Amino acid sequence: MRGRNPPFFMSDLSFSKKEKLCSKKAISALFEYGRNVKAFPLRIMYNRIDSGPYPALVAVSVPKRLFKKAVDRNLLKRRIREAYRQNKSGFYMKLSGLSLQINMVIQYHHGRITDYRSIEAALIKGLDSLVRDLEKNKTI
Repeated sequence: MRGRNPPFFMSDLSFSKKEKLCSKKAISALFEYGRNVKAFPLRIMYNRIDSGPYPALVAVSVPKRLFKKAVDRNLLKRRIREAYRQNKSGFYMKLSGLSLQINMVIQYHHGRITDYRSIEAALIKGLDSLVRDLEKNKTI
């Protein structure tokens, strides 16, 4: 594969199954030992991993205690995933520049449904804070 870019620099802006954090063991370790960054209405929990095919494996969570209807939870999760998909390429470049790989969960923490633009702005702010935190604490 000489001369080709790694799969995570593809310009198609996809969000494949391989980029999703699905392991129950990894998610529970993340909640137990992970660090977090807040960007209202989102909270991003993360921890470093040794290796993986992508710079970041991501899970999205909207609490059932805040939104009883699955329709509302699914709407917010779709908005968060879309905002991440649109803005992950710059985030991947920064993580690759730091030579880091992480697991992360993006959680929604607000009692009302927020529009896409607010979620996207909060996600960009949160990912920038996460990168700054990783630069500051490279020994997580």
